[in-house]
Amino acid sequence: MRRLPALAAVVALVVAACTASSPTTTVRAATTAVPPTAQTTPRPTDPGTELVSCDEEVPADFTLLCEVYQLIRDEYVNPVSDQELVDAAVTALTEASLPPDTEDEPIVCALPSPGFLPLCDAIDSVADVPDAVETAVQGMVSGALDPFSAYLDPATLTLEREEQSGTVQGIGALVITEDRSDPERPPCGVMSDTCRLVIVSTLEGSPAEAAGLRSGDEIVGVEGEPIDGWSFEEVTSRVRGPAGTPVTLTILREGSTFDVTIVRAAIELPVVDSQVVDGTIGYLRLRVFTDNSDELVHDALEMLLQTGIELVVLDLRGDPGGALDAAVNVTSEFLAEGLVLRTISPDGEIPYEVRGDGVATDIPLIIVVDRGSASASEVVSGALQEAGRAVVVGEPTFGKNTVQRRFGLSNGGALKLTIARWETPGGHDFGGVGIIPDVAAEFPGDLDAADVARRAVEVARDAGLIR
Repeated sequence: MRRLPALAAVVALVVAACTASSPTTTVRAATTAVPPTAQTTPRPTDPGTELVSCDEEVPADFTLLCEVYQLIRDEYVNPVSDQELVDAAVTALTEASLPPDTEDEPIVCALPSPGFLPLCDAIDSVADVPDAVETAVQGMVSGALDPFSAYLDPATLTLEREEQSGTVQGIGALVITEDRSDPERPPCGVMSDTCRLVIVSTLEGSPAEAAGLRSGDEIVGVEGEPIDGWSFEEVTSRVRGPAGTPVTLTILREGSTFDVTIVRAAIELPVVDSQVVDGTIGYLRLRVFTDNSDELVHDALEMLLQTGIELVVLDLRGDPGGALDAAVNVTSEFLAEGLVLRTISPDGEIPYEVRGDGVATDIPLIIVVDRGSASASEVVSGALQEAGRAVVVGEPTFGKNTVQRRFGLSNGGALKLTIARWETPGGHDFGGVGIIPDVAAEFPGDLDAADVARRAVEVARDAGLIR
């Protein structure tokens, strides 16, 4: 399923994305990648090393590199040169400090293009070639592509699939990456002095809540190891784990660091919460766009409408996004007809129309958002705001406007690539800017659901936007 890339995760950790449908299905798109420069095949530093092309019979150890390179060439939305890919891969190998090859045995090295010879030399100098290739691929993707593209090893892919099912095992904290060097930039993907992993909130009743973690805390270490240089996905996979097992996190809070050991648990993600407030307000909170979240929203709306409510408050605060199909379906519950969004890729534009049969297309609607509302959340709030169907209140949203597809790899992992960008029906691209609310308002974290609903109605009425 298509997903709008996620910037946040429940450290359980839930990563949401606006991701494309059929995660392992390859959809060919016209490439805009910078083609490799024509040149003669260079000679390796080690005269015993044999070079082959990825178009020939590829050694098993290099299959992953050839697969990932070709997918980037065929599917990635942005131009990227071979030199950028090679530099990122070699840098990752250098920084990984893998054990050197002391036996000096030559290898058969597959080159995606002649420009990859420096990578071949770097891999040839490492003892464990499969580890070196995987490290190079990880570095190539995280270092040369956008922050929302990622290489997922088999273990991380399993965790991501769990997240979309709505049940995970971990600590139950919603986190987000923040680039402290420039708040206007998209979320970063590799942890550093400026790329920080920040807790947005903890799930009610979760191990993270019981351990005293709170909004604004930064995770700076896992099991005694600093996370600088780790990808977002690597942190995710290290924090999560089987229920009943402990994990020790190093937390930075108000300038001081401390360690906290948390026992992981099975976490049932509270995807949808709903209740009637003051007899007239239908409050519905959507926390993440899982594969079945649109069905849950539909059922919750039907139950709320049966009580005779007069308006709906849709709370998307802290919702990091998820399945694009779910975003279109949720929008369609409130909009009778029209366009929800369009995606734009090198292969052209794809419109996503309202799918009809919505159960709440006439009732007044208020949407509550904040800086943690991203991706699929922005699709819903942007489309309904632009159609004049909803009043949006709160803070400007995150500004996540890309679509990713997950491609299965022969090693059991996957490559998650940004394949398109999206814009609202009116042609607005909110990347890096976010959806601007009709009414700016703060919703403190200690407000309960009823207070959020009442405040949303109050600020919209005070602004004269609803009766």
